[in-house]
Amino acid sequence: MRRLVLNLHLAIALLAGAFIVVLGATGSILAFEPQLDRLLHRDVSYVKPGVRVLSLVEIGDAVARKYPGEPVVAYLRSDAADLPNRVILSRGIVSVNQYTGEILGVRTRGQTFLGVVRALHVRLAAGEAGRLVLKWAADGLLFLLISGLYLWWPAKRMRIRGSMGSPKFWFDLHSAVGIFSFLPLLALAASGTILAFEDQLASVLGKPPDSHSVQVKPPQVGSAPRPNATEITPDEAVAIARRELPDALPYRVQMPGYGGLYVIALEYMDHRIAGDRNSVSIDPWSGRIVAAKLAAGLGFQQRFMTANQAIHTGSILGTASRIAAALTGLLVPVQAVSGVVLWLRRRRTWQPT
Repeated sequence: MRRLVLNLHLAIALLAGAFIVVLGATGSILAFEPQLDRLLHRDVSYVKPGVRVLSLVEIGDAVARKYPGEPVVAYLRSDAADLPNRVILSRGIVSVNQYTGEILGVRTRGQTFLGVVRALHVRLAAGEAGRLVLKWAADGLLFLLISGLYLWWPAKRMRIRGSMGSPKFWFDLHSAVGIFSFLPLLALAASGTILAFEDQLASVLGKPPDSHSVQVKPPQVGSAPRPNATEITPDEAVAIARRELPDALPYRVQMPGYGGLYVIALEYMDHRIAGDRNSVSIDPWSGRIVAAKLAAGLGFQQRFMTANQAIHTGSILGTASRIAAALTGLLVPVQAVSGVVLWLRRRRTWQPT
């Protein structure tokens, strides 16, 4: 049995190893994606805090002067004094100094270093074919972890002996790194597999009527504009949403030109899981709330998938779990290199002692 497990462990490692390394390396980078994005694009990522924050209308006017004729899709409000507001246009995401109205620059989705890293992590930058390959690579990683634990158990080696580059060194390196990274890597691999097969899992569990949250007010269609009527401003829509959820922070304002209603997304900053799954839909002509969705109404399936995503991204425990996820991803190439060395030595009939 041990020889069979070892041969399967080697075969799957050789078949899926390169793809698993890609998952580990890119996942390590993405664990701190927001922070790295701001570091790589400081010119559009930071502002000097001022005394007065411009209204969304004033910010929209500043964007309209720079990019005339382009309607605003949504406003993304900053959650920190030194971070700019952003405005989504059809051309991309515009960073705006919310204190001066200065246009800092425009970003196009995906056309950055981190955009390429994300494309590699999700689909090998190769469309659906790449996504399918990574799905099965994640399954292969789960088998490698379980079979690796089985192979490690008899000797239980947890320290590295021997001189650098010796057969004993490589064997102990593979064993020690594998066991110390086992639990966090198992969590990342399992959560990644669940994300990869999310659609199939949903079909088994049954999709809930509302995949986002529960409605606490009956949904209604936005009213038709009356003669000489004026739409409420996005700032007024935000104020209405905040009265509905006074302890939540509005972070996204979708304009009524895309759906007929203002949709204000709000987040409870002290809730790590599903804290951002709140929204209030507002009639742009009457200012009446026509639907409100709360994270408190999420069902088991939605909460499970939200928690699973937080585990996979490393955000579930904040900075500590992000650091753990990043370090775990960096250990994957170490395991791959040491495993290849062991395989090459095994082909020369070397056996560890």
